[in-house]
Amino acid sequence: MAKGFSTNARVGVFVAVVLLILFWVTFKISSGTIFGRIQGYTIIARFGNAQGLNTKTGVFIAGIKVGYVDDIKLQDDKALVTLRIMPGVTIGENAKAVIRTKGLLGEKYIEIVPGKETAEPIKPGGQIIFTESPPDFEELMNKLQGIATDMRSVSQSLSEVFGGSKGARNIREMYDNINRTINHIDRLMTSTNTNLNRTFDSVNAFAKVLKEQGPDILTNLAQVSKQLHAIIDENKESVNKTMENINSASKELDRTLANLEVITQNLKEGKGTIGKLLTDKKTEEQVTKAISGLSTMVGGTSRFRTIINYRGEYQFKYNNVKSYLNLILQPTMDKYYLLGIVDDPSGYSSTSTTYTTVENLNTGTVQQTQTMTRNITEQLKLNAELAKRISYFTFRGGIIESTGGVGVDIDSPGNLAQLSAEVYDFNQKPNPKVKAMLSISIIRYFLLSAGMSDIANKDYRTWFMGLGLRFDDQDLKNIFGLAASTTYVNTK
Repeated sequence: MAKGFSTNARVGVFVAVVLLILFWVTFKISSGTIFGRIQGYTIIARFGNAQGLNTKTGVFIAGIKVGYVDDIKLQDDKALVTLRIMPGVTIGENAKAVIRTKGLLGEKYIEIVPGKETAEPIKPGGQIIFTESPPDFEELMNKLQGIATDMRSVSQSLSEVFGGSKGARNIREMYDNINRTINHIDRLMTSTNTNLNRTFDSVNAFAKVLKEQGPDILTNLAQVSKQLHAIIDENKESVNKTMENINSASKELDRTLANLEVITQNLKEGKGTIGKLLTDKKTEEQVTKAISGLSTMVGGTSRFRTIINYRGEYQFKYNNVKSYLNLILQPTMDKYYLLGIVDDPSGYSSTSTTYTTVENLNTGTVQQTQTMTRNITEQLKLNAELAKRISYFTFRGGIIESTGGVGVDIDSPGNLAQLSAEVYDFNQKPNPKVKAMLSISIIRYFLLSAGMSDIANKDYRTWFMGLGLRFDDQDLKNIFGLAASTTYVNTK
């Protein structure tokens, strides 16, 4: 680049270079050659409903990714899905392909359920015969209506049970018997406690005498024997009364058990409203269908996906770290909302100009000087963006670092790498802020990034390198579940 180029010319050349890079990456992505692809084999599967699937949707066996969806097309009113499987992975002919939902945001994936180990493997280009599609919303609503009908029928049956005269009479009679038994036992325990307290007081007195008059124990043994006889004679009437109470309570309990036996026999034979409710197979099937439909409906409501990521960027020019903390809410595969905060050591910057007038008394001339100052006011900034994905491109717009801005992200196949560019703070002088960054996923939870910020302003532009963490809702659920189980073990 020539030494005499102006700032605007340099910015124009840089933008042209970035556009060429984006064009090259787009061409490579469209041809499917960038970053390579799985050199495996393909098999096909037919689904009645492939809603939510797209190319590059993952294929898993026992929770381990073994391939992805290579192509989807319509054939004979069925979704013909082509799966590309990794080399060395074999799938039996009796295996089953199931479309499942992962996470709160409803991300779809295909799970291969293996069959018997003795089955022959599917050859390249072959077909998985057994498939299962997810239920659609209309089917769930129909099941919900059936559940409401079944619950209404059960409610009416219960109303008849508890409203019937015979059932109410049996329940009331059993309740009265139980109350009488409890009252008898309570009176018995009260009387017994009183007698035992008296006995314990006498024994304590006897033990005190033995302790104080140990040397005379043999001489006083006869006197102690007489005192024990007196105690027994004194409490004989109370003991007899206690035994009578026990016998009365026992008879009441026998009558209660007999009534319970009659009621149980009637229920077993299907007599009465309760017996019919417990022995009627039609009612049992209705309750089972209601519970099954409710379970399916609840399982289908997991539609949202939540992602939390943190990224720290070391800025070489300023020798500091700029931190980002973002919350991503993704209701569909092609759209998400981003909320975040930015801790920027450089803060908000603004430029002010100070003019100073100096008068030369000797010559009578007036000279004016100009001083430009960069002011920093705050540090914490806000991100609030709406993003829309089209193929490998994601277009973003909204509030970027507390100013208006737009951005674009280009994802590689498999989401292993991402090239990003964004423009914001259009009120900054002399040029708005332009940032370009390349991010690479090094392992499951870690991202490595590098790039340049404030490209259009040579006085402020700086290279940076960053390291980030990324967790989705499934990871957070596993972390919180582990923490809860650890807390439970510690409390035990």
